Amino acid sequence: MWIIWQECVWEDPMFGRITLPIGFRTDLASTPQFMRASAEFDPTGVSRLPAAFHDGAYARLWGWTKDKADLFLRSALIVAGAKPELAEMYYQGVNLFGAASWLSDEGALEARDFDTQAHYEAWVSTQTPKT
Repeated sequence: MWIIWQECVWEDPMFGRITLPIGFRTDLASTPQFMRASAEFDPTGVSRLPAAFHDGAYARLWGWTKDKADLFLRSALIVAGAKPELAEMYYQGVNLFGAASWLSDEGALEARDFDTQAHYEAWVSTQTPKT
């Protein structure tokens, strides 16, 4: 797991301005271990930032649907410099095989998604109360 150590912002005309909060945990890209031998699937490579934001979307930081989260990943990978074919492979992977992860995260955004209780509480304090 990696920890977001400073607020991380993504601005995009299609997806708007989104922020990963300090202390948010991410595995960057849940690719199978055997695929990580290939530079294209190295979680610390070109997919790093798009995958971290995709994890934020799956944690429901912005209230997106799974489809929107997966489309974001494909688009963000291309913006980050991935070839369209690689972005499509990532997209197909999460689109076809990400349902279990999506469902396990449903309604689960909580302290376990952050490195410390203080970071979680700081993030919660920034949220607009639901009416």
